Amino acid sequence: FSSASRIIRMNGRKEDSPAPAWMGWNVGHWEGDTLVVDVTDQMEETWFDRAGNFHSDELAVQERFTPRDANTLNYEVTITDPKTFTRPWKMSMPLYRHLERNAQIMEYKCVPFVEELMYGHLRKQPAH
Repeated sequence: FSSASRIIRMNGRKEDSPAPAWMGWNVGHWEGDTLVVDVTDQMEETWFDRAGNFHSDELAVQERFTPRDANTLNYEVTITDPKTFTRPWKMSMPLYRHLERNAQIMEYKCVPFVEELMYGHLRKQPAH
C-alpha cells in the first residue's frame, strides 16, 4: 500500500522493536526450506480490510513461505490478538510466479487511481 516496504531482520537476534510501525517489527528465520516471519508491534491504527476490522496493540502475525515447486510458494499466516479475537486464526493460499512472456509487475499507486475512478467524471471537458 502506498509504496510501503518492510525490512525483515534475518540476523537471528530477538531484538525488541524500538517503536510501533505501520509494517510492524519483522524478524525472520528459516525452518528447513520455509521462511518464517514473525511480525509484532504494528501501529494500532492499521486495519485488516476495507470493512475496518481492527486489532489491538497485542497483534502478532506469523507468516510462512514454503516452496511447493519451482513456480509456486505456499503462503500461510496465523493471526493472534488476545484483546480482539477469542483464538488465533489462519489463512493460506498459493502464490504463483507469472510465467507469461514479458510479464511485469507494475507499480500501483492507490491514491491517483482511486481519485480518477471516483472524481474523473468531474474533470472539466474540453469545449468542441
